[in-house]
Amino acid sequence: MAEGSRVRDPVHNFIELTEEEVKLLDTPLLQRLRRIRQLAMAYLVYPGALHTRFDHTLGVCHVAGLMARRLRLDPYETRLVRLAAMLHDLGHGPFSHVSENILERYANREALRPDQKKEKIHELLTGHLIASDSRIVHIASADMCNQIVKLLSKGHGQPVLRSLVSGPLDADKQDYLLRDSTFCGVQYGVFDIHQFHRSLTLVGRDDDKDLAIDEDGVHALEQFVLAKYYLTTNVYRHRVRLITDQMIVRALVLGIEEDKFEDLRDIYSFDNSPAFFSRYVLWDDARLLINFDDAAKPGTLCGQLLGRLQRRELHKLVFHERLQDLTDPIRKLPQNYLR
Repeated sequence: MAEGSRVRDPVHNFIELTEEEVKLLDTPLLQRLRRIRQLAMAYLVYPGALHTRFDHTLGVCHVAGLMARRLRLDPYETRLVRLAAMLHDLGHGPFSHVSENILERYANREALRPDQKKEKIHELLTGHLIASDSRIVHIASADMCNQIVKLLSKGHGQPVLRSLVSGPLDADKQDYLLRDSTFCGVQYGVFDIHQFHRSLTLVGRDDDKDLAIDEDGVHALEQFVLAKYYLTTNVYRHRVRLITDQMIVRALVLGIEEDKFEDLRDIYSFDNSPAFFSRYVLWDDARLLINFDDAAKPGTLCGQLLGRLQRRELHKLVFHERLQDLTDPIRKLPQNYLR
């Protein structure tokens, strides 16, 4: 690895970065991730959950590098998967995954090429930003950026390369399980990452290798799978966490459809144009709240909801029924359900 820098990380201790990776971290697009929280407003349940997409980016790059070393990938393959891991979250909008719902709702899919129709909008955003940002392209080269986009989309080179950054055992999941557990102050997502890596192996022909777990690693794999299950049920699906997510979604929908905020619509109305990408990357959690809460937009539906979120005046659960117990699961909601 070329000489770079070391970063102290609360999850992985020291993270070693190459000179190229350090330069990428200093670009505006990656620095923007410091202002987008990993778990949106989960800090209203778990006060320590203030970590960001930037923290996670560092962790995923590190874990991808550890896996590449374990599997003895060559220097080029290692560089490719580490850079892909570092850039994989560029397309996230304010409040991370919460923005995905709004992007899908207001995107103009007619503006997409036929081969893009089935892709998620935030993934298309990521690919475009990697391939077109002048500073990123200058640092990593246009050819490497195009290969990263292919790797994150349909894969590039041997299947194992994509599996390391986007697959059932990928570096992304490994880092967020440990990171979210650490910052939420819970043990649900903890697993033995080092034993897990010792269990990794390659299967397939020499020109078609993919990621697998050896027979002695079954228990390490079980621990990893259970960690994901427990963290999902106890943190990601926490009742209050779900309420905060839906309050954000509802606020944004009301702001666009009822309050008619054109500047809010412009953030999420993906049309594959250069103007959209330029606008989109200017927004983060804090800017969206400051511009659309009840202090900035008094008397509006969007402002009221965002203001309540900031004061932790949350909606309450008043009714619960399992989907399988409904006699008519396709019941239509009232026309004014958003209110």
